[in-house]
Amino acid sequence: MKQVDRGALLCWYDCSRRDLPWRRTKDPYAIWVSEIMLQQTQVSTVIPYFERWMARFPTVESLAVADEQDVLSLWQGLGYYRRCRLLADGARWVVSHGLPRTAAEWLAVPGVGPYTSGAIASISVDDPAPLVDGNVERVYARFAGDSSVGLLLHRNAWDWARLNLDSERPGDYNQALMELGATVCRPVGAECGRCPLASDCIARAHGLVEVLPTKVAKAKPIRLTHHVWVPYHSGLFGLMQIPPGQWWEGMWEFPRFDRVSELEGLLGSAVVEALGEHRHTVTNHRITIHASLFQTSSQLKELRWVTESELAGLPMPAPQRRVLQLAQTYLLG
Repeated sequence: MKQVDRGALLCWYDCSRRDLPWRRTKDPYAIWVSEIMLQQTQVSTVIPYFERWMARFPTVESLAVADEQDVLSLWQGLGYYRRCRLLADGARWVVSHGLPRTAAEWLAVPGVGPYTSGAIASISVDDPAPLVDGNVERVYARFAGDSSVGLLLHRNAWDWARLNLDSERPGDYNQALMELGATVCRPVGAECGRCPLASDCIARAHGLVEVLPTKVAKAKPIRLTHHVWVPYHSGLFGLMQIPPGQWWEGMWEFPRFDRVSELEGLLGSAVVEALGEHRHTVTNHRITIHASLFQTSSQLKELRWVTESELAGLPMPAPQRRVLQLAQTYLLG
């Protein structure tokens, strides 16, 4: 299996790495938070969330005793809320069982898998644990000229990461690989002239940089339509808590249904004011929201009624926040 010039990679990292807030600490809790936030989310998006999170929950103990609604409210806008719940579950586990040190010990924590355990342990205490994320997998595929896909590519990348791990600076080496994939060996527009591994890269030598990793056909998008009505009475907004098993469970939203008839059953047969449409994406679902304002003469008992200022402190999915903005604009107009 093709060997990496570890010295060249680490030298490049020492000179070129970005100054990110979670790189200024060896606190395993802070590194853990950053790694969970960075899953499927861009660095530029994560930075302000990470800083607010660490200001509000600076220790694993503070997160372990936090109210779920407070935790979800601070996370809202990052998406993939299951990550947030697992992070809180993991904090409670750590408080009960003690803080892990090695990657093997971190695997026992809820929500921590092979990649995250390797990242936390190698960066915080230089445990010689490899890791593979999407960036590392792409660097490997191009460097080794591996055209395999799916699970086989993933396994090969892990074998390569284990073989090439720098035992003296495992944390920096792992971060260097991820940094290389994020800033130089990008999915599109790779800058091979800046790459410390370019001279040994098979994809570059054979003109395959834009071909590897091998593209996998994307799943056909699923198109959905939701109808959302915003109940409004005497300056108060009516909300429902999202039940378990649905997207964004535990958060709050305005009544949302697939069919208008279901809404009419809840809110009665009244004339509503159309607010407009909002389109958003969840995984491979393309969702169109038809939003309307329902001004009711009484507070419906099925709903929780809150003021506009109270709404700001409740965890709501981003699409529902957009519907709220439409309602606020209409009411002000």
